[in-house]
Amino acid sequence: MKKTTLSLLLIASCSFAEVKWAPSYNAALVQAQKEKKNVMVMLSKEDCPACEYMTETVFEEKAVSDMIEKEYIPVHIDIHNDSIPSGLGYIGTPTFHFLDAKGKKIGRYDGAANIPTFMGILGKYKK
Repeated sequence: MKKTTLSLLLIASCSFAEVKWAPSYNAALVQAQKEKKNVMVMLSKEDCPACEYMTETVFEEKAVSDMIEKEYIPVHIDIHNDSIPSGLGYIGTPTFHFLDAKGKKIGRYDGAANIPTFMGILGKYKK
């Protein structure tokens, strides 16, 4: 019985994923240059159902969080509480900007996406 419970807890803990966000846009650029990765910027706001879907569903998928961790330095920017870097506009939220390590835009995606679609987007803009 103990082995079964322990096994179930181990399996459950492995299925939870978490995106490790950079503390700031500038920190993300520094880290991206150091690790030779691209940057994924998520512009969002509080009480945004599409943003919550991305955070609570899409980013919780292990395949998504693994690809983000492997290929990108992610940074989350709240459009109402944080400074938005020059050139990173939005029409609505969420908006995703993909940048190289020097901050040059290489892509943009507006809105939420289901897991397979977002995996395709991540694949499109990886190094």
